[in-house]
Amino acid sequence: MNCNDNRGGLIYVLIVIAIAIYSPPSHSESTFDYLLFPHIGTVYRTNLATDSLLDDDDYNYGVGVFATAEYGKLLFLGELLLSKDEQDIERIQLGWTIGDGKVWFGRFHNPVGYWNTQFHHGSYLETSISRPSIVDFEDDDGILPMHLTGLLVEGIKEYDKKGLGYALAVATGPEMADKLEPLDVLEPASGSQDLSLALNLYLEPVIYSPTRYGLFVNYTEIPATNQEIEKIRQINAGAYGNWESHPWRLVGSTFYVDNRLQQLAGTLTDNFFSGYLQTEYNLDDRWTIFGRGEWTFGEEDDAYLALFPRHITDRLLGGVRLNAFGRHAFKLEISGNRTQGDNFGQIMLQWDAMF
Repeated sequence: MNCNDNRGGLIYVLIVIAIAIYSPPSHSESTFDYLLFPHIGTVYRTNLATDSLLDDDDYNYGVGVFATAEYGKLLFLGELLLSKDEQDIERIQLGWTIGDGKVWFGRFHNPVGYWNTQFHHGSYLETSISRPSIVDFEDDDGILPMHLTGLLVEGIKEYDKKGLGYALAVATGPEMADKLEPLDVLEPASGSQDLSLALNLYLEPVIYSPTRYGLFVNYTEIPATNQEIEKIRQINAGAYGNWESHPWRLVGSTFYVDNRLQQLAGTLTDNFFSGYLQTEYNLDDRWTIFGRGEWTFGEEDDAYLALFPRHITDRLLGGVRLNAFGRHAFKLEISGNRTQGDNFGQIMLQWDAMF
């Protein structure tokens, strides 16, 4: 969604934000925080096929604006991304605290796996430059719904010093055009999105500790504008974990993705497995080295994946991150990548910061 093309909707969003962060004279009951996440990066690719859809090199820059507000039990969360290629409202949520849980309404990240719920569009928070391709955002050739709009209920309960957490979403998902298109909160009537249901259950061996293990499932009905496809009924489900014990960290997830493509000639069913595992090692407070493997099984001749020719099905990467000058990060990432029609090498450099 392009904010510059939706002035009326943008005015509405700004009014909602103003209401959310308004605090009366008694400031002790209200809080407002915001963070800025600027980034500048470049990409170099080698050994691309002659008919590759990718460029030999590219660059990007932008800033993410993340804001939260709380007044009593009333909550607000917003995230705006301004970059070279897009100007999007990525998340905008109004919520209410109920006991140990929160009830949100708005546009939010689909609670599938670990990466999409813990990291957002401020890449400073990620050790690596790239996200695992299975959880790429829709604007970056992502193949799964990463943004939903509707109702989200989440929380965590303590049991014998352990944390039992949950997230349940009843919302609208994306439609399939040239890519997946989530509902435009500035022009909600412009698309034809349909139902999406998601559930994430997890265990924290020590409540509020970084180590977490969980299961998830997501069902989405995806209307399609493709002349041959009318609708896609998708189920993705899997398990994930994040284990941390200084100086090590392991984070990974598996996905089973089943797609039923409703076509004029009948229904076509395809499924595949995908996953990733990232290992990180802190050399000291400044330097971190990391590596990640990504894989896909059953993607050959998959009709759904054929709609995403630039999706990386397999990848092996290594990199290094340097934290310096306060909240600044300098990252280098080198990888070998495979799509359904290409095999190529890639070098990425990026500066990230948080203010």
